[in-house]
Amino acid sequence: MVFIDLPRRRRRAAAAGAGAAGPSVRVLGIEVTQAIQNMAHDVRLIAGKAAAVRVYLAPRGVSSNLRVRGEIVVSAAPGAPGAYVPSANEIVLRASKHPALGAQRRDAALSLNFLLPDPPAGPMTVRLKRVSGLAGAELAVAPDGNERQVGFASAPVLRVRALGIRYGDPRQNPPPHHAPDPTHFAHLRSFLTRAYPVSRVEWNQAVIDAPANFVPPFSGPTLPNGFDPLWWTLLGILHQHMLTIRQADMDAGWDPRTHYYGLVSDHAGFFRGAANDVPTASAPNTIAVGPCGRAGAGFWDDDGSYGDWYGAHELAHTFGRFHPGFCGQGNDDDRFPHAKGHISDAGQDCIGFDVGDPALDLPMRAYPREAWADFMTYCDRQWVSKYTYDGLYDRLVAEETQFAPRIG
Repeated sequence: MVFIDLPRRRRRAAAAGAGAAGPSVRVLGIEVTQAIQNMAHDVRLIAGKAAAVRVYLAPRGVSSNLRVRGEIVVSAAPGAPGAYVPSANEIVLRASKHPALGAQRRDAALSLNFLLPDPPAGPMTVRLKRVSGLAGAELAVAPDGNERQVGFASAPVLRVRALGIRYGDPRQNPPPHHAPDPTHFAHLRSFLTRAYPVSRVEWNQAVIDAPANFVPPFSGPTLPNGFDPLWWTLLGILHQHMLTIRQADMDAGWDPRTHYYGLVSDHAGFFRGAANDVPTASAPNTIAVGPCGRAGAGFWDDDGSYGDWYGAHELAHTFGRFHPGFCGQGNDDDRFPHAKGHISDAGQDCIGFDVGDPALDLPMRAYPREAWADFMTYCDRQWVSKYTYDGLYDRLVAEETQFAPRIG
């Protein structure tokens, strides 16, 4: 290891410390992730999208549990000058039975995590620079495995116009009007930014009035085949209303790559979401709608809005993503590769990772592959698989050039 960024005397001290007695650490692995990744880095990394560098450590010579922080150097090439990034968290090096690599990958609290908010396109070298106890004493770092080279590719942006549907409830006197609370827009935008394979989300939101005949109740008696005629009628009314708005926007010069999504508050009842099509080729004029609200007690999603992952699911339909057929869902996609709708399997060994959102009080979290399901399923604990991530990326790339606005 070359200590190019340390004064000469500190270089000698660090080199001597690597072989001296006392606490030290060995790097088990470095993983750069943005939504889902494995140790082989089979998932593409996207420039402009917030990334987390996860460093997995094994302690040596630690006589009692020791809380530490870390620092990495990020540069364009090995040995080149770089930027120093402190860890976003602290971890405990355990004197006995320190968690193995697999356990650390499944729990964000067990790895040192470093946030890269806006990584540039091109190659990147990540090197663990130091690990320090909270009292300031540095631990020697074994030189093997403490550096990783990765690359970030350019990617399209995701363009979304989110329309909150304001509707009346004639069942009450005087009839109240309901619209989505602002937090549901914020959660949806944040989830798309964190989970979709995009450099950024180009976002527009508005609250619009629903047609006069779009009123609760939102469901009625079902036929023997499970079909609900009332819901189907209301869905058609809302789809047509949004298509009319979209066409007016396009006539006024809006970017034709913009996808439209309607949010229906559950203040007066749950409105089951749907897209008006699942196009097999690029079709950004496909629209979708879905419910939003706060989940009840005991539900797996307790962040204040279920409209985020629900909206990600419905919008993904507009990018051609089908149902893989898990947890009471019909199977429209027999190519989905993972049993039980999981985000990965043991062979692929991807772990989901959520960089979080401080503005919404959402922490960094790791999502074990065997406990989390792809958000195209109907299962609990939803995140994105590599399969869906890659599929969304391919469609976004196709739409980016095919529907680019003409200039001049």
